[in-house]
Amino acid sequence: MQISKFLDKNEKQVLFLIFVITVIFRTIFVYATYTKTGTESWVDDFYYINASENIVEGNWEIYHGDSNNLIVGPILPVLGGLFIKLFDDVIIPFFVYNIILTSLMVPILYYLGKEIFNKKAGWPLAIWGVFFIEVYKYCPHILKEPTLFLFVPLTLLFIIRSIKWEAQRVKNIIFASLSFAWLIHTDERFFVYFPVFVLFFFLIKPLTLSSFTKSASLWIVFVFLLMLPWGIRNYLVFDQVVILSPRTTAITSKLWGDNLAASASHFSDKEVKQMVIDYRHDNAIQFGNQYNITPREYGKLEARYRAFLNFWQPTYFKPTFVQYGYRPMKWSFRHNAASLLFYGVFLPFYIIGFFVFIKQKKYLALVVAIIPIIHSFLHAYMVWPLERYRSPVTFIIVLIGSFIIVEIADKTKIIHLKSLKQNK
Repeated sequence: MQISKFLDKNEKQVLFLIFVITVIFRTIFVYATYTKTGTESWVDDFYYINASENIVEGNWEIYHGDSNNLIVGPILPVLGGLFIKLFDDVIIPFFVYNIILTSLMVPILYYLGKEIFNKKAGWPLAIWGVFFIEVYKYCPHILKEPTLFLFVPLTLLFIIRSIKWEAQRVKNIIFASLSFAWLIHTDERFFVYFPVFVLFFFLIKPLTLSSFTKSASLWIVFVFLLMLPWGIRNYLVFDQVVILSPRTTAITSKLWGDNLAASASHFSDKEVKQMVIDYRHDNAIQFGNQYNITPREYGKLEARYRAFLNFWQPTYFKPTFVQYGYRPMKWSFRHNAASLLFYGVFLPFYIIGFFVFIKQKKYLALVVAIIPIIHSFLHAYMVWPLERYRSPVTFIIVLIGSFIIVEIADKTKIIHLKSLKQNK
């Protein structure tokens, strides 16, 4: 009780202290990791560096001097180019960027938990954010994950505030649009949430046709205005309407234009692609021989079904293959333990949360809880079941799960106290 009163009284000071501690922890980890391993584990990082260098040279279309167009969202390449211009370096500035963003994530998680439920849900989520292993894993890299770790919950926070704070609705919709624009220009997959966030405006109280229409229209207009500059660039480059990156044309080509996803791939060169396929096949055979399992290629339906299960899977104690059947997967004991601690233990309570929210008519919590489900279907369809693709929405599973745990604990405590009174 005393701790609760102290936190309520000193909310902002405690959050600032936690933020500073998080910055220190992240900095120490990044310094130690980069000092020890340097760029040994980097793969996609070099793509972003090369894209940034091309932008500095004035080339906004070509990656690495060959025929492949820039296939990712522009945020990281443009930021990298800016860092090169300002600091003549891209690595250290990106590390600082990663550390600051993932540390800001912590107070954002607190406020998000507070808005959806209460302060009792916000504090555990913030503490979880300080130590979430996946954040540390990507801070010493030049990858999009650190940006996603902040801007997914930040967008969600502003959307929810636009629903609940009537007096500041327009301001929060503008902030939500800016945050969402940064998010989708980092990773185009998150554009799938654009219509989902429109549905949030049905939760406005009191709900009227006017309040919904005005809010939804503002959201749609602001987001499309912020997408316009890069959209114009894409039209000039590809001679067709391309939403964010050419990879989205795998879907939009069913309605208009050509499918540019294959030609815009890292492996559009057939010889390079075949080399990669051969390498993965040989690697799978070696892995299979080591653990006495046989790899086989999954059909599309089976691959998507397995990808859905793999997306939610909290551990890989037993060696197996994922994606299309040739990607080896086996985690160390430490990796499995970390996944259980920061994700797996919350999963059953997250599932229970759906029944609780339906019964208690907590519709805002229910809509938020559905987001990881949508995320899992999207990645199952694309057959991308890896942990890194789940980690940007793991905070929702933890938030729902920890809230249910606290609710169960509180009810158990009340029952216990009643029982003690009756015995007296």
